[in-house]
Amino acid sequence: MEAQREQEEPLTVDQEYELWKTNVPLMYDFVSETRLTWPSLTAQWLPGSEEDTRQYMILGTHTSGEEVDYLKVAALDLPDEVVTGEANDDNRRTKSNIKIVKKFEHDGEINRARYMPKDSNIIATINGEGNVSIYDRSKSRSDGLRTTLKYHKENGYGLSFNPNVSNELISGSDDFTIALWDIDSGSKSPKSVWDNIHSDIVNDCSWHHFDENLFGSVSEDSTLKLHDKRSTSKVINTIQAKAAFNTLAFSKHSANLFAAAGLDTNIYLYDRRQTTKPLHVMAGHEDAITCLQFHPKEDGILVSGGADRRVILWDLAEIGAEQQPDEADDGSPEILMIHAGHRSAINDFTLHPTIPWLSASVEEDNVVQVWKCSKNLSRVGGTPEIDTKMLQ
Repeated sequence: MEAQREQEEPLTVDQEYELWKTNVPLMYDFVSETRLTWPSLTAQWLPGSEEDTRQYMILGTHTSGEEVDYLKVAALDLPDEVVTGEANDDNRRTKSNIKIVKKFEHDGEINRARYMPKDSNIIATINGEGNVSIYDRSKSRSDGLRTTLKYHKENGYGLSFNPNVSNELISGSDDFTIALWDIDSGSKSPKSVWDNIHSDIVNDCSWHHFDENLFGSVSEDSTLKLHDKRSTSKVINTIQAKAAFNTLAFSKHSANLFAAAGLDTNIYLYDRRQTTKPLHVMAGHEDAITCLQFHPKEDGILVSGGADRRVILWDLAEIGAEQQPDEADDGSPEILMIHAGHRSAINDFTLHPTIPWLSASVEEDNVVQVWKCSKNLSRVGGTPEIDTKMLQ
């Protein structure tokens, strides 16, 4: 009986980490782990040539006022085989630590930092006071800050550049408001403001990838709202959730597909044409989901990160697939892979825009991991035919 109780006792976080390390050769083509001086709440790969072994990403700091905060540009020198996708004969999987190659002083912690799709030298940040700062990373350390935009009165996490309109940015804040900015206008006032749409904290906001006028927002008031930027008084659609959504994402391949997730640990898939109920609900996380993103290259791949220390890759083509009893024990059929290498909650993750399946994730405990799924995983080694008729 004592042995049975020991067997049923859950693993500690450190034991889970050691178990994960033993499985790295089976699940990854590459893993790199770097401990930062301060935690980063944000991470985003910068665009780079898919043939270049040196790649760059945006990181931030959260020093809690103990030191100066910085917006950082980090570099990672990848092994050739990670970039080319060729076989890794020498099995080197845990090399290449991140190096900070440029940094800019920042007013307070960086809750989120995102580059402008039309010009990746331009980076926006939002801090604990809701202030939005615009940087040009091509400039020197002392000249990088272009302007600071002040409208929000409280902490902010929502931040998204319009992928279809240059210099257009939305921000969302704990003061219940959303602001639309034209960062090239010279004005320090918002172009438009949504100040009575949500009745609680705005957790996230994001632009649609095909419609330049459409964006979405999620709030602690347990609603997801779709907006037309040309109207600040009307909402296109409102979805009432059972629990607050922390994050939302629009598909980069379907104009109608979007997803949201939050406190109840589930991911909800929606069709923009019919939002009265979700297309599908996916379960796999064991704590609140904090970040969500559709894969930039692979149609039907959704990635989520959560407070349960997990980043999960979901293959929507596998929804409804039949499972054997032993397979069902491993979770839903649409779970492609669980990245379980972190020992604290996931703050953010990022999918490389050009190098297939290369990801990075940052956690509360000052660690950034860069990882690439193994080619031996079914979907990673080749893309199946996906029936997306209902989403076109």
